Amino acid sequence: MKRFSRIILTIALLVSFTVMAGCSQQPTSTSTLDEPEKLSFEGQTLNLYVAAGMKKPIDQIIKTFQNETGATVAVNYGPSGGLYAQIEQNQPCDLYYSADWIYIEKVEQAGKLEKSNKFLTDNLVLVVSETGQSKVDKLEDLSKPGVVMAIADAQAPVGVYSKNSLVNLGLWEKASANIKAMPSTVNQVAIMVKEDQVDAGLVYSSVANANEMNSVEVIDDEYSGEIVFGSAIIKGGQLELADAFSTHAIKNVAVFEQYGWKAYE
Repeated sequence: MKRFSRIILTIALLVSFTVMAGCSQQPTSTSTLDEPEKLSFEGQTLNLYVAAGMKKPIDQIIKTFQNETGATVAVNYGPSGGLYAQIEQNQPCDLYYSADWIYIEKVEQAGKLEKSNKFLTDNLVLVVSETGQSKVDKLEDLSKPGVVMAIADAQAPVGVYSKNSLVNLGLWEKASANIKAMPSTVNQVAIMVKEDQVDAGLVYSSVANANEMNSVEVIDDEYSGEIVFGSAIIKGGQLELADAFSTHAIKNVAVFEQYGWKAYE
């Protein structure tokens, strides 16, 4: 009888230990079902290089990104070529937006590309100043005597597109004699037209829209070349933070479309 009682007691103890072991494992199994925490980059700084013509929408994207992630964005606006030169010289940059895909290719050729994205497309437009309205209402008028115009320097992609357009339309030889200035960014061309320093200029459609400028003709990319704005995440930088910003910009592409860009397809 005593032996039977010991057997019963042993079985009871084994059952008790099994139940306790099962209970102790429950927190581990349920913890894998927890929802992930909201993406946060509190205390981190993104070094962002951006083509000057993208300033207005990028300023909006920076604001919402900082609010959502806690990160700080240190932005450097300038001509795409000038920004690329800084990257080539190893200046700190995590993410680069260029107004010409050729500079993204240059980043790759330099061995500095982690990831790239074709982001937006645009067109070149002819804009005129208050004085210029009586002189210029089509591209051919840029060749007229007495017309004063501005296009960007070739260091900015818009300068290359502008010259390409005038050359391919057969206007460069005569129109180039009317060029008063060739500033380094598209925004500077826009300012010169808005302030009536010149009669006309060639800028991106997005820049004309952002500045509420009088656009009189759109140039087909058959003449200018395809205008693709792209981004490059730079090797050796803060890859996760740069990718998060790039994703945020893509998710909010409608902000850019309000200014006249189209999402790249």
